[in-house]
Amino acid sequence: MEKAICKQLEIKILIYLKKYILFILSILISFTSISQSVVNHKDNELISLLKGKDKLIDLLLDNQDKYHLQINFTKVDANKNEITLHDYSLNKDKHYFHPASLIKLPIAITSLELFSKFEEDYGIDLNTFVHSETCSCDFNTDKYVNNKMRPNLDILLREMLIMSNNDAYNFFFNFSGPTYFNRRMKELSLNNIILRNRFYAGCTYQGANEHGGLYFQKDNSSNKYKIGCIKDSLRTIEQSLYLNYPNSRSSNVVSLYSIHRLMIQLFYPQSFNPDFKLFLSSKNLDFLKTTLSSYPNSLPNYQNIPSHFHKYLMPSAFLNKQNNNIKIYSKNGNAGGYISDVMFLNDEEHHVKYFLSVSMLNYKQKSYYKRRVIYTTPGIDVFRKISNVLYEYAKKQSH
Repeated sequence: MEKAICKQLEIKILIYLKKYILFILSILISFTSISQSVVNHKDNELISLLKGKDKLIDLLLDNQDKYHLQINFTKVDANKNEITLHDYSLNKDKHYFHPASLIKLPIAITSLELFSKFEEDYGIDLNTFVHSETCSCDFNTDKYVNNKMRPNLDILLREMLIMSNNDAYNFFFNFSGPTYFNRRMKELSLNNIILRNRFYAGCTYQGANEHGGLYFQKDNSSNKYKIGCIKDSLRTIEQSLYLNYPNSRSSNVVSLYSIHRLMIQLFYPQSFNPDFKLFLSSKNLDFLKTTLSSYPNSLPNYQNIPSHFHKYLMPSAFLNKQNNNIKIYSKNGNAGGYISDVMFLNDEEHHVKYFLSVSMLNYKQKSYYKRRVIYTTPGIDVFRKISNVLYEYAKKQSH
């Protein structure tokens, strides 16, 4: 009798498992059956979307070479079975520009890739205590990290991406290192995103070619999971852009279209390359996306900073308005007379989704926040106006 009951129970469990597996497979099949395609548009089509909509935008379009203007715009059309990306560019990778903090987006990705492996191997997480012991001359980074009440990757990544903290960037330079970073960019077909240097010039040549020097330590444990000093090599870099610009051979390089594409592939991985794959756990990928869409008031020490700080491509109509239905995922750059930003805007309420990246050269400066500056005339104002025009276009197209 007992054997018969057990047998019946076993059969029921097998039937349930079979149904569950079929259910999961059906979800996977339906997910993978959603095709992702790209439609390329001509330069003059983007100009026609922008021209005549605003005097400041027209000034920029009439002086593209003067301002080293580059724009990439990708509108997302999505339905149940198909995602179509309408890709527009103006002066695609024509002009060299100082990438500044744009490099912080890909270094966050490579750092989280490495961390996903450490997380699995050592049972640590983003909130595990971390300590910095520089291998080079990066003593400011040691001070920045170790003076925090409880340093961990969670707060360091958020300060790097939301507030664009340069000491946090230097920590992740030490964590990821140029050898792994550049190899991964090459594997992702993003050869013209290149990591070469920290954000200061005080390191010796030898010191600048080493990374590592940090450890994790779990609560209530004396065990330390240490990343020792590691030598780096820049010999295998395959740079193909901006070769006539001396700075591009000795410092970080970011192709605007490449980082635009990288932002797209965070959300639509197979759009440009069916083999595109990040070595990230889903939890860490979600953390990255959440951080990119967060505002300064999500950090303990930055409650009074405006929400548009560092979100240069936030449409002008959204300034000083925080709408929970609209997510703006972005990372900006600001140095050497250049400003830049790459953004994904997702407005669930109006079914508007688009990616936008812009870089330009400016000459005039003014104070922005404490010791920081922004470049003006036409500057960040025109970034917002461009995004506003394209938002209205995408919104109109969605109806």
